[in-house]
Amino acid sequence: MHFTAEVVRNEEFQKIFAPKMMFRLEPYTGGDSGWSMRIAPVSDTGGPAIDCIGAVETPLHGDTKVEIEPPQNGATQDPTWKHREFEYVATTSDCKTAWDLMNSANYNSKMSDKEREEAGIKLGQIPTRHGVFTILDAHFAPATGQNEHVTIEWLKCEVDLSGSSPRKTPAQTAKSSPIRALDLKPFIESHLGELDPDLAGLQTDCGDGQKPLQSLAPVLYGDLDGDGQEEAVVEGWSCLSGNGGADFRGVLKVNSDGRLSVLPIESMPKKFKGRDTYADLRGHMVVEIKDGRLCEVYGIYNGSDPNCCPEGGERRFIYRWDGHRFALDDMIDVPPAKGGN
Repeated sequence: MHFTAEVVRNEEFQKIFAPKMMFRLEPYTGGDSGWSMRIAPVSDTGGPAIDCIGAVETPLHGDTKVEIEPPQNGATQDPTWKHREFEYVATTSDCKTAWDLMNSANYNSKMSDKEREEAGIKLGQIPTRHGVFTILDAHFAPATGQNEHVTIEWLKCEVDLSGSSPRKTPAQTAKSSPIRALDLKPFIESHLGELDPDLAGLQTDCGDGQKPLQSLAPVLYGDLDGDGQEEAVVEGWSCLSGNGGADFRGVLKVNSDGRLSVLPIESMPKKFKGRDTYADLRGHMVVEIKDGRLCEVYGIYNGSDPNCCPEGGERRFIYRWDGHRFALDDMIDVPPAKGGN
């Protein structure tokens, strides 16, 4: 459970470190330089299966540090680039259970708030272990006209998967992150118009007997504006959501006076860097926190794909806090996984 590894660009590294458990460095597709860390049960056919890091780290706990990308601005000695820590589920049976619960808690809009909350509680009770990934050395190729960033041509790393993961009590978590101790639902119900101006008139737009706020996804937490305090990312369904998935999202912050406020998010432009932002999308948005950044993820549809099952991969909109609002910083199309999984 403690080993070193070397890997070159566009190659995959695999190591079985426990009975039927595999650590992987999965290379980025296309011409991109980098790898994703994965831990998965080894299937009966010998290949990797579901990811046992993603079941408990993404998107539930914000910044996961499991993406190995070229350092920005030449910061090759930056400790935050060379050192990453993460949680993972250590057994095949627990990993499968955790993955099912994570999907139920975060993505199953047909479940009630209570059912999703119960799934999240059960997920938090599954035992995890602590992993540490350290970059020992790396060789880079310089930036070119086609690639504005350096590329990682070779990487040497040390991996330690033997650490235990003591869990914080709810009281400890609330103390270290004040917003986690708050019931956010009443504030969301009274500020839907601030989260999305199109929902400002829900009191009259909803049908007879319908509540403006129908349900909420489990809240995500992370320090998104860099002030050392966590914010809350909320996503939910109003009475107008229909079958297009969640129809509002937002970022909530606890101010110095203890009151909640909504941090503004830039409206989605029709075009970004010359590309049509809405091309081949049909709604069905999911919000995530990845590497400390706010992300919106949409499925990409190929022509006649049914609404349930986009087959064109996913489009990720990545935002950054510019001091006044969350501004769109990048738009990335991720191709579908090989084999359709």
